[in-house]
Amino acid sequence: MSNFDSKLYNFAVREAREAVALDGKGQYRQAINKYQRAAESLIQFIKYNNNSIMNAKCKKQIEEYLERAKALSAHLSGSKGRKGSSKRDTKEVGDDEGMSDEEQEIMDMISGTIVTEAPDVKWSDIAGLRSSKQVLREAIVLPILKPKLFTGARKPWSGVLLFGPPGCGKTLLAKAAASECNATFFSASSADLLSKWLGESEKLISALFKIARLKAPSLIFIDEIDSLATKRGGGSESGGERRVKTQLLSEIQGLKTTENKPLLVLGATNRPWDLDNAMLSRFQKKVYVPLPDLEARAEIFRIHTRGVNMALEEDDFIELGVRSEGYSGRDISNCCREVIMMPIRELDATGLLENPNEEVKVRDITLDDFKKTLKKVKPMIDQQELQRYGEWAEQYGEY
Repeated sequence: MSNFDSKLYNFAVREAREAVALDGKGQYRQAINKYQRAAESLIQFIKYNNNSIMNAKCKKQIEEYLERAKALSAHLSGSKGRKGSSKRDTKEVGDDEGMSDEEQEIMDMISGTIVTEAPDVKWSDIAGLRSSKQVLREAIVLPILKPKLFTGARKPWSGVLLFGPPGCGKTLLAKAAASECNATFFSASSADLLSKWLGESEKLISALFKIARLKAPSLIFIDEIDSLATKRGGGSESGGERRVKTQLLSEIQGLKTTENKPLLVLGATNRPWDLDNAMLSRFQKKVYVPLPDLEARAEIFRIHTRGVNMALEEDDFIELGVRSEGYSGRDISNCCREVIMMPIRELDATGLLENPNEEVKVRDITLDDFKKTLKKVKPMIDQQELQRYGEWAEQYGEY
């Protein structure tokens, strides 16, 4: 069995196990999805595998999976079609409370692939980036909180592109915007939306936008959008990649947001210059998310050391902000994680942590700990790359 064959078979086994587990819990719609994927994987496996005994076993499994999926589908249809069936009957076959059959069917399609969550991030959790926060407030927060202000020609933005160096808070900004206005937050990366199965990527994208419209007010956050929408016409571009780009462009172009059901597409990228021009035109606002300034860097040090005993004064945080010039928020976060582990590492080196019942006292973190760590943890963004972001921002975006 080749490595490719092995991966196909193992994938089918995992899907089948998950299907059985969901089946047992009464989550029949999700189980049908898994049974069908397991069967599809085994069909592909048989095409490449030459072991007749193994293939015969797989054919039997395929029949069982498809038969069970068919039985569950009939069960769901029967439950839906019974006269006098109540909401309780529908919930017994796996529907979520308060969801229509159509909503549940679409949600099942994107479950396990696209994250739908209620973010727990506030504006106060993000240091600096005042202009970026203001743009997102205008695009999603204010239209939901004060819809009567956005009528007639004053319409909210429906597409915003956040671009800038990695680790500067683009994802946090998206979560905070959704959290501030209680919008449904859909988070999908290029890896989530790209599937090896023919046509499935287009279906996922279509399902994502459909359920977002049903669940509006919604915020669709597509991370690493440059991986999905690179410039068309490249020699290495396949037919499948073109279809995915076309589907995504079509969905964003046909985006309809109303006073009662605002919907925003928020894209994030570290490589804006790789995006297709048609995709760029879909984003009405292009916002540069730069490296944190001095004040923001000092605040990030505070945020990532909360709850830890420290022997630092307010001036020490300002000094840390000065010493960390050129660092991204993620670089500072990594530095703080290294620093707060230093007292634990020292205790472990002396053997004081061997006895689980013995109480130990952890020393306070000092400014010297940060100085030593900053010498080892270096910023990941160089000046040449920063200059390129600045030039692109001047040409296409805004600060």
